[in-house]
Amino acid sequence: MPNTDDLRYVRTEGAIREAFMSLVAEKPVASVTASELCRKAGISRNAFYLHYASVLTLYTTLVGELVSNIRAESIASAERRSATGRDDELDAAIVATLAKHEGLLRALLPSDDGPLAKCLAEGIEEAFVEAALRYGKHGGSLEHRLRCAYSAWGIVGLAAHWIASTNRPLSEALPHFEELLASAVESSARYLMGNHDRER
Repeated sequence: MPNTDDLRYVRTEGAIREAFMSLVAEKPVASVTASELCRKAGISRNAFYLHYASVLTLYTTLVGELVSNIRAESIASAERRSATGRDDELDAAIVATLAKHEGLLRALLPSDDGPLAKCLAEGIEEAFVEAALRYGKHGGSLEHRLRCAYSAWGIVGLAAHWIASTNRPLSEALPHFEELLASAVESSARYLMGNHDRER
């Protein structure tokens, strides 16, 4: 078992992550090999395998850390902003949290085939639901859960589009997100709730 506090281990970990980020900026994640990652990082294959079983394991670890951080920070940020439970407060908190991780998102999202977007959306949806439940504001209703799902996927979709189409900071995306999503969420939730009521 490697000593993860050892300075050499920490440096190698940093080199691996930096090399991976550089490579996925140039090609899809699935095309990155352990050999080229090691060359880029200036380490041996043995050193890489002390840290990760494969490139996929490295990718999965980075995605897991990102989603976990975004979920936790979104809830904390929303709680600091307001205890009103208003959806626009949560939107702002979550977009601000994504902006804090913009470097990693810019590296991973364009080369992702869908798993990262799905993990992000699910994590953000959980953050919406959990924050609303903590506030005691309609967090358990079907309608609100639908709104959470639409908002989460809307945020991820906008972030992916923003990153692909502009170098402007992600923090500038919030007004565009609110404008584009508000009417879509409202009309979709009404439609789905109407169908749900008719089926009962």
